[in-house]
Amino acid sequence: MRNLRPYQGQSFDFHNAILESKRNTDQDPTYKDRVRELAEVIEQKFEEYDENFEENTLDNLECHGYQNIEKSDLLKLYRFKSRLIQELKLEVTTSEFNRRLNTCQNCTISEINSMDHFVSKEEFPEYTVHPKNIFPSCTTCNSYKNKIWRIDGRIQFLNLYLDELPEQQYLFVNIGVELEENVITTEFYIDNRNNIDEAKYNLIRNHYERLHLCERFERNNDVVISPLENIIRTFSQTLEIEEVKELIEETSLRNKIYYGQNYWKSILEIALVNNEDFLSLVSQEQSV
Repeated sequence: MRNLRPYQGQSFDFHNAILESKRNTDQDPTYKDRVRELAEVIEQKFEEYDENFEENTLDNLECHGYQNIEKSDLLKLYRFKSRLIQELKLEVTTSEFNRRLNTCQNCTISEINSMDHFVSKEEFPEYTVHPKNIFPSCTTCNSYKNKIWRIDGRIQFLNLYLDELPEQQYLFVNIGVELEENVITTEFYIDNRNNIDEAKYNLIRNHYERLHLCERFERNNDVVISPLENIIRTFSQTLEIEEVKELIEETSLRNKIYYGQNYWKSILEIALVNNEDFLSLVSQEQSV
């Protein structure tokens, strides 16, 4: 996973633009007027969010307490497929290399097909369309997170707009190979053997556990294993196996620079090419 760049414009201007893009209906001709009446308080709450965002103290936020029609009106502002939300998604997922990241960075597994409200919009409807509270996500991560974002005042998930990811490795994998059965198993786990700051590591651990990331990596391991087997078979026809290993490791390390030092695919690739049983299995298949 890697950090994304947060929205660079004025937050309350984005709220107003969303509101102006909405339409009153014959069934509800006063909708926009009702939301406009909340503008003074909403602007104040946006300023509070931005101040806490800058200090990375979103856990200090206190909700205004909107209920009933006011809450419903604010929640209606958000629609994933709306033009402004899609433009926001494009802005924050475009990398410094002008490449678009369309993989959910909460998990680095699935395609972005929703927006996660980091601070729950059910608890804080005033932040339903705060552009720094909306993070591109997959529906799987979104459903696991649900309305939970803090417990006993402590944030439970990484905020990839804010939380600087450590350079040290904390994600590891055990490889199991059954040569006779042609079976490869993986067991991902996180560990603080490299002495990451304890508070940061605990936040990472909560994020991985609550989003079931290690189990999801294991379920998706064949998107790495089968292509890697094919790469080894292809290049080993003209190169020594040690040269093939070096090429794969170099590519994996380059991918870690771009996708994050704990990118699960790179960690799995490096572990596999350094596993003698895996290499023996690939060699057996190649000779058949």
